[in-house]
Amino acid sequence: MEILGLHYSIWIVLGLYFAGMLLLGWWSKHGIKNQEGYLLGNRRFGWPMMVMHAFGAGTHPGNVAGVMSQGVVSGASSIWVSWMWLFGTPFYWIIAPIVRRMRCLTMADFFRERFGRVASVLYIVVAALGMIVFLAGVLLATTRTVQGVMGKAATTDSEIWFFGILFVTTAVFIVYSYWGGIIAAIRTDMIQGLMIIALSFIAIPVALKLPEVDGLEGMRATLGAHGANYLSLFDPSNPKGFKISTVLLLCINAPLTALAFPHLMSVCAAGKTEWEGRIGFTYGNILKRVCTIGWCVLGLCWLAYLINSGSEIHKDAAFGDSIRTLFSAPLQGLQGVMLACVMAAAMSSGDAVQVTVAGLFSQNIYRAYVNPKADEKRLVGATRIIGIFIALLALGAAILMRSNLVKAILDYFNILSLVGISTAMGILWRRMNSTGMVCSTGAAVFTFIMTRYVIEYTSSIRAITIGLPILTGVLGGLIGSLMTRPPKPEIIEKFFTKIYVPIGQEDKLALPLDEVVPKSKRWFTAGGLFVVKPSRQSWVGFLITLGICLA
Repeated sequence: MEILGLHYSIWIVLGLYFAGMLLLGWWSKHGIKNQEGYLLGNRRFGWPMMVMHAFGAGTHPGNVAGVMSQGVVSGASSIWVSWMWLFGTPFYWIIAPIVRRMRCLTMADFFRERFGRVASVLYIVVAALGMIVFLAGVLLATTRTVQGVMGKAATTDSEIWFFGILFVTTAVFIVYSYWGGIIAAIRTDMIQGLMIIALSFIAIPVALKLPEVDGLEGMRATLGAHGANYLSLFDPSNPKGFKISTVLLLCINAPLTALAFPHLMSVCAAGKTEWEGRIGFTYGNILKRVCTIGWCVLGLCWLAYLINSGSEIHKDAAFGDSIRTLFSAPLQGLQGVMLACVMAAAMSSGDAVQVTVAGLFSQNIYRAYVNPKADEKRLVGATRIIGIFIALLALGAAILMRSNLVKAILDYFNILSLVGISTAMGILWRRMNSTGMVCSTGAAVFTFIMTRYVIEYTSSIRAITIGLPILTGVLGGLIGSLMTRPPKPEIIEKFFTKIYVPIGQEDKLALPLDEVVPKSKRWFTAGGLFVVKPSRQSWVGFLITLGICLA
């Protein structure tokens, strides 16, 4: 028996999933008494929860749908839609303890402390825009996937279904994030992370058994015969493929983008110790890199199926179409499981965005300019209300961007890196000041807009769109800082002392920087740079992670 195009068993699975997530959100609200509880969960989570939080916050249907959407066009090189982060991942091991040692509630707190209020507001504007685009991509990918599973991607009433699915998905994660904040997000991410892993691999054996695919060798034979570069990770002949130069620039861009995440504070600092933050942030993302292989293999199987069956390609609905085909009767119950996994992937990212971006506004705009005397209860209430508005803005952006899913993913990736440049310069260069931050971000944003939207965009300038904003951002930061007064020595001394004093050794915060980091521990200090010799834990962990990525 079918209800609205889906077997009744699918609706039962979805109903149980939605009810479970809402109950977790309701239960989590009782542990929230202040801003630190709502935004960082009182820093009490162990490494398994932190791994799944980082994995869930960074993994969403846009990753799966984006890889498969690009896959039916360019083949194996589509893996870089998600693997563009791959070689930035080892730097997460270095970033995590520094972010925790900032001892801030939000990343905007860092900008205010390091560069001043103007810089903090500028960061909030750029980061909020980037995360709204990100969340719009999440909602768009979820909706397109569910449409495909329901067979509603290319029907006369497809627009009605698009809006219906979009509104329901948005409403559910708004409610449980509103109730439970980051505590609800981390608890649900533990469950949803396991569901995303299942989503990544459960369909591959079924796809390989299709007669049109004929196993791994059959798939390779089909793709090899129909496209010279379908099985290549780099596709120089395809104008829509990924080239080596583009991938290298994406890998440079990745740590810059990560340094601008509004949810960076929660994925690095919500754990019990620095170790939990390091393990969670790094290996939650390593887990995502492994799952990306599964998405790419499924995409290649689906491309082989479409070629051999002569079926029409629906690019942005490729993932949903494949699930509907693979899990037809008598496996319809698994369609419900897969749909629940898709929803889990969406909500695990959506809840983190809703909570952390709202925290930027309540902590650094509302508290600083609107109501400086607000108590903790009023601040939490403001964060909840602002979170709803952030989610609704993302909903509107998803409607506007519904024609190009992959473009939405790449736009978010590039927008955040524009402000991540000044984050990196502020951590590494003592001479960087507020003017430099504004010039860096302004130059990078201007260059991005010109190369992405004003000049006619083609894949031949994709590398320029990624690389040129980084270059102009660095130059803007250098020129703006050197042409104006240096930051006050006491501000620089206090900031660098903080990020090099481990959590639990707060008695050292009162010491001068020369005692906290003596010259024997400094690696490079020419020109105002401040690069400290990494600890054994830092460089060994970095090399292990790099080795995993290379493997």
